[in-house]
Amino acid sequence: MKYLYRSAIAALFIIFVACDGSSGSNNTMLALAALTAQQQGIQFSAVVGDSNADCGEDISGHGDSQSSSVTIQHVAGVMPIGLKDLRFYVSEFELVDQNDNVVDLDVPNTGIWQYGGVTLLDFENGKGSCSGTAETNNFVQTSVENKTYKTVRFTVGVPETLNHIDYNNAPSPLNISGLTWGWTMGYRFFVGEFLSNDAATLGNAAVLHIGSTGCSESGGVYTCTNSNRSVIEITPTEGFNPYTQKIQFDLKKAVAGWDISSGSLSCHSMGAMDSNCSTVYPNFGLDYSTGNAGSVAQTVFAVVSK
Repeated sequence: MKYLYRSAIAALFIIFVACDGSSGSNNTMLALAALTAQQQGIQFSAVVGDSNADCGEDISGHGDSQSSSVTIQHVAGVMPIGLKDLRFYVSEFELVDQNDNVVDLDVPNTGIWQYGGVTLLDFENGKGSCSGTAETNNFVQTSVENKTYKTVRFTVGVPETLNHIDYNNAPSPLNISGLTWGWTMGYRFFVGEFLSNDAATLGNAAVLHIGSTGCSESGGVYTCTNSNRSVIEITPTEGFNPYTQKIQFDLKKAVAGWDISSGSLSCHSMGAMDSNCSTVYPNFGLDYSTGNAGSVAQTVFAVVSK
């Protein structure tokens, strides 16, 4: 988000200079063209039902307002909630054009949020019950054309080639200890956590961590029985234009099927001992027993207007 704010401020400065007459129109157009090129990429947002996923606020999460069932309007059976953490890695971006040509997007190393084709999307800012840092990121920087594509495709996860590196020596954003699992020497691909702020269920928590499991190492080579990488494919009826549309993640839909009104629930992707996972994995399009694509389509990501 801060990246977008800085870009907007820069654009206003350019317009001011042009109106002031201290710079020619040609220079202004060149600057605007450079700014547009700098902004190329795919924007994400995070919501909880029809509420923004913001730290430090009570989130109602209403999203089924047409339903007569109050329970359906709740988030995992409670309302309001307080966000605690929401971060996830995305990679392997592809766009499919109107002629069914697949365009593999190059995601460059940026020094902070992107490395090796992996981007960290970070929606927590350390406020309220969020325990992370103030810095946030909702943008995948990559070169894209200003046109409408049929399909956008990406993976929630870190590729296997990077999943077992030593985070202590890894470049950002793969150097965050809170997004690693020491017991599998791998990364948490997805971290979503929130607390109930409802007086009747105050403090009850929902914790959802997704990452590869059943991992073992032999001679420096790691293998995992369950990949647990969700391949997200969205084909909107009217297509996807990254210049006018963004990809929206819905935390409410991610925990659909959970009810924390009578106690906390967690999923750490630890196999049979972690039975709560089988309820929410299908929301990401995953079969919990295999860690591969399941029989139902994911419901947590959608394309919306900016």
